[in-house]
Amino acid sequence: MASYRYGRESRVVRPVLTNRDTILLADFANDTGETVFDNTLKHGLAMQLSQSPYLNLFPEERARETLKLMERPQEQKITREIGREICQRRGIKALLTGTISTLGRNYVITLEAVNSQSGETIAYQQTEAESKEQVLKALGRASTAMREQLGESLASISKFDAPIEQATTSSLEALKDFAVGVEFRRKGLYAQSIPPFQRASRTGRRVCTGLFATRKLLSRHAECRARQRVSKASVRSYVSE
Repeated sequence: MASYRYGRESRVVRPVLTNRDTILLADFANDTGETVFDNTLKHGLAMQLSQSPYLNLFPEERARETLKLMERPQEQKITREIGREICQRRGIKALLTGTISTLGRNYVITLEAVNSQSGETIAYQQTEAESKEQVLKALGRASTAMREQLGESLASISKFDAPIEQATTSSLEALKDFAVGVEFRRKGLYAQSIPPFQRASRTGRRVCTGLFATRKLLSRHAECRARQRVSKASVRSYVSE
């Protein structure tokens, strides 16, 4: 299904970004009440946009560090207002927001890029998915169209635009587990992140980043456990002597 702008075309200005500018991703606003979309779509969008050699995404870790400097909880949702403040503090050119809502039985995905200083819309995409299973594909279409509006050439997009089911997974549940694992890892809870990463790798075979992270975390966790065993054995040996 094609993307729509629902009367917003006249309010959208031409792209003003260059390949030297940076974009901050806000947290997706989930207006559906369905928890499977919580954090999931932001990670899916980030994976899609990271294919682009033109766009520079501001790292999530640095965004969370900036929240701390703003004397806000690091786990706070990055809304449009908070996102613009982060952008202004860090000299980031644009903020990209996302929303998912329902329209009858359909799901509506909206992406909007705004100038962080003026709040003016610089790119806007809205598309529909006819079912929950089609949401990720609709997100992929919207992100591709957004790249073009932000100034990336069609030649670049055609070269670096794997479909979302190839770049990540076609399974919402797998992407949800992956997002949960990433959040655990970001908080330093490596052991807790392993089960969701493992579930993601079983459910969605193409969550390559999750597979890599799972192997790395399993190795790190095993190494940590081995060191603990060696340490305990050393203590027992020392005490017995």
